[in-house]
Amino acid sequence: MFFPFRIGAAAAAAALIALLADAGETGTLAGRVDLRVAGSSIASVSPLVAFLDGIDGPLDYVPPADVPRISQKNARFAPEFLSIAAGQSVEMPNDDAIFHNVFSFSKPNHFDLGLYGRGESRNVTFAHPGVVRIYCSIHASMNATIFVAPSPWHARVGPSGLFELGEVKPGRYRLRLWSPFLPEESRDIEIVAGRRTSVEITIAAAPSERR
Repeated sequence: MFFPFRIGAAAAAAALIALLADAGETGTLAGRVDLRVAGSSIASVSPLVAFLDGIDGPLDYVPPADVPRISQKNARFAPEFLSIAAGQSVEMPNDDAIFHNVFSFSKPNHFDLGLYGRGESRNVTFAHPGVVRIYCSIHASMNATIFVAPSPWHARVGPSGLFELGEVKPGRYRLRLWSPFLPEESRDIEIVAGRRTSVEITIAAAPSERR
């Protein structure tokens, strides 16, 4: 009569062991960006995104299942910047009392959602890495940027220059930095299972807006 309890306890223990094993199969990258440009700061060249890319070709991964949002409110996009992984979808609800038409000319991720009103929402899946600039055809002042990374390992660099990429599969990667105001920087790194890898990247080039 006690068998069901014993089997359940054994299953729970096995699941815990599997969970711990999975945690040990990934690594973490902790980074720091040192911006050495007179009169500039991380905040002044923001957004600055750190992300992992393949060295010998595109990475094979399953896109994250979560769906971030860019809302339309008070004739503005909120947030005005978002970073996602290629293959991930973004929800774009209209929380305004007026109509909006969200679109982008950024190929190959261009789209046009058409007019839709308050309480309606539409999704866009971004299949390709790159920078996507979005607008509203009715309100010229509305604009936002989506950075589509080539992997699920991406993070916005904080004002102090720090960033962290967690649960990274072991292997060799190219760590890249993107900002609309800086030339691209990269560094080849290796992620080891169960370890925390640290890296520091110094940027000394003068910032200028990238298109």
